[in-house]
Amino acid sequence: MAQVDAWPADRTRFVRLLRTGRCPPAVLLRYARSTWLSASLFCASIAQMVETAPDAEARLILLENLLEEEGIHIRADRGLIVRPEARHPALAMRFLVACGGGEAEPDPVGDGVHATSDGRRMLDEGRWLEGLTCLLVGQELKFAVTSQVLFEALKAHGFAPRDLAFFAVHGEADLKHGRQALAMVADRAVTREMQDACIAAAGAGARAWFEMHGGDAEGAGRDARAA
Repeated sequence: MAQVDAWPADRTRFVRLLRTGRCPPAVLLRYARSTWLSASLFCASIAQMVETAPDAEARLILLENLLEEEGIHIRADRGLIVRPEARHPALAMRFLVACGGGEAEPDPVGDGVHATSDGRRMLDEGRWLEGLTCLLVGQELKFAVTSQVLFEALKAHGFAPRDLAFFAVHGEADLKHGRQALAMVADRAVTREMQDACIAAAGAGARAWFEMHGGDAEGAGRDARAA
């Protein structure tokens, strides 16, 4: 949708700076911390959506999303396979360590630069469908594409593919889960008022992600925190 596509990764200050090959280590470290914080809070946000889901179908779809985020998979011959090292926050921590951070990072609370504040506030206010749209359509579905842009830019900057696993895995996974979320919104936003609210929420989610990456390199952005 236009409200989401209006905030492309290619136009952010952070991606433009990466592509120069001269992104300062301090900027990379700050961005890696923001990425890890966002990943940790994203898991908590999906858990909140599961807990407050209005129906069993939505709960099941979101639970599948949460299991994948938490590195848990189902195998017919073994049941649940739990791989802590495959948790998305753990993959984000791998990138953080590669940028000079470490396992002694503070707990992922609501402080610091991250992209989930608007969606988490909507959930806290009981605006479940808007919160889902903000986080899973405005951000997760969009990240299916933008994660690959970041992967290529960071790889060209000199990072090893192993340290960029957080970005690599999101191309396929976020496309699947984001499309599921979009279908949930289409089925449940049955009034024009709710449809307009969800469109606005998707745009808010996309813009929050865009601003976390430094805002507009061409001068229209609000915030240059990443750069």
